[in-house]
Amino acid sequence: MATTLIDEKGRIQIPERIRKELRLKSGEEFEVKTEGKKITLLPLISPEEFIGRMEGKLKSGNKTISPEEIKSIWKM
Repeated sequence: MATTLIDEKGRIQIPERIRKELRLKSGEEFEVKTEGKKITLLPLISPEEFIGRMEGKLKSGNKTISPEEIKSIWKM
């Protein structure tokens, strides 16, 4: 778990560990959603960029899922 603060301008910094883990870069856009007291940030990225970021990270059993398989799932 990580914590952060809201500054005087309403900005929230995403902790470095999470930015690195999710490969987030400065200037990326996010969709902000609320549900009750919960805030969710969803990166607005293209399917191709998503596939590139996920390459080698997703596995099905002992098999690594290829970018092409991810793309076909994304389009469903």
